[in-house]
Amino acid sequence: MRLRRLRLLAGFGAEPQGLSRSLNSMKIVILAVGKLKDKRIESLAGDYLERIRPAGTVSAERVPDFPGPSSPEERMEREGQELLKRLRPRDRLILLREDGEECDSSRFAAFLSREMEAAEGRVVFAVGGPWGVSGAVKRRADRGLALSRMTFTHEMCFLFLTEQLYRAFSILGGVSYHH
Repeated sequence: MRLRRLRLLAGFGAEPQGLSRSLNSMKIVILAVGKLKDKRIESLAGDYLERIRPAGTVSAERVPDFPGPSSPEERMEREGQELLKRLRPRDRLILLREDGEECDSSRFAAFLSREMEAAEGRVVFAVGGPWGVSGAVKRRADRGLALSRMTFTHEMCFLFLTEQLYRAFSILGGVSYHH
């Protein structure tokens, strides 16, 4: 039944009758700092989000970055406050961070499935700005996830996350995108 629900969530099947809390009502949000400045990255990420979107499950929200003369610590603090304002008490926050849990795509699909089952509210993936995130955001996070041990720009992290979410839904839905 769980795989059937996840197939529904990913838009790969018909809705079953009688589910008390269908995963179709689940929402995944990518919460990211700053605008995507590179239009090519924005286009590619948008393509992955559109591929998922028939199920209406994944959205992206942006909070402003604070460039300028302030120190990195001040920027992270202000950006962190903006991130935290967007969270709801029942949200499950997954913070992308370099020291987070690493996994391959199949394990990420299983991770996503577990997180969606455990969440009472939305599952929110947070992508910090170029300097990272504040201590308050780190403390609020329920889990940490690393896309790689390598360092990427926050724009590339956003793109890689959208692709991995699409891949995870494909794996969970039994679609042949993942080889």
